[in-house]
Amino acid sequence: MIKKAILATDLSKASDLLMELIPEYKKLGIEEIILFHVPTISFNYMEYSGYSMRVHIEARMINHSNRLQEQGIKSSYVFKEGLPSQEIVDFSLMHPDAMVIIGSKGQGFFKRNLIGSTTLRVIQQSRNPVLMVRVKNLGKNEEGSPECTLETKKIASHGLLLTDFSKNSSRAFDFAEDHLVEKLETISLMHVQDIVVMKHHDRTTIEKFNKIDTERLQNCTISLRKKTKAPVHCVLTEGAVVPEIIREVKQHDVSLVVLGTHGKGYFSDMVIGSTASAITQLVEANCLFIPMQEEEPV
Repeated sequence: MIKKAILATDLSKASDLLMELIPEYKKLGIEEIILFHVPTISFNYMEYSGYSMRVHIEARMINHSNRLQEQGIKSSYVFKEGLPSQEIVDFSLMHPDAMVIIGSKGQGFFKRNLIGSTTLRVIQQSRNPVLMVRVKNLGKNEEGSPECTLETKKIASHGLLLTDFSKNSSRAFDFAEDHLVEKLETISLMHVQDIVVMKHHDRTTIEKFNKIDTERLQNCTISLRKKTKAPVHCVLTEGAVVPEIIREVKQHDVSLVVLGTHGKGYFSDMVIGSTASAITQLVEANCLFIPMQEEEPV
């Protein structure tokens, strides 16, 4: 069970919304949260100029920390100077047993339906599991200030485990089986047979694939049911992968999508995989990304 988390905050309205999910973090088994902040202004400058921002930042962090402790979660806070995404990744490496929690939007993020550059880099580079909390942009209020809200205030209500039976999705399945499924209220295990791939095969071959994939899903479902009393549903469908996943999320009120990522060693979108990259941007649910573990040298 994952008991520790690193909650990355830029102290924006978007990242402050992550504090509304404390009951959900507890449902996932989180007992300790380290609040992590990278200031936009150097502490040396703050001290040299007498700038009061440091006092303001510390007051905000203490307030968040106290709020966590009042609700039964051990808490502390850490400041680091540097590039936010790199500092988050480097700090999480010192806590390999921790999950990183980060919002999908914040200061400096694009206005379109895209996650922020810091969040994307953390997902791409982290060796720790990353829980991306989906924040929805509501546009500007009457005063012209940007407004946002959580896509959902639930995480543990319905988890969707994605698998393509690859090595990295198997890693994500194993992680979910060991650390997550017993905390979820409802679980769906989903595999999409890619229509782009399937159209190159005849009906006999497709039926063979259907049989193999059905057996695989059934075996995985049986394995999950041994770990939890929650209902476990098996979903096998054919179509365009990402639209099928989006449809499943919307139709069944999925609160958490769990999937594996490639990890380091790839370029551009392939850092996390094309499907994972699209899900990161488009799926209207919280997402838990499980990184592929590096092979041990022989």
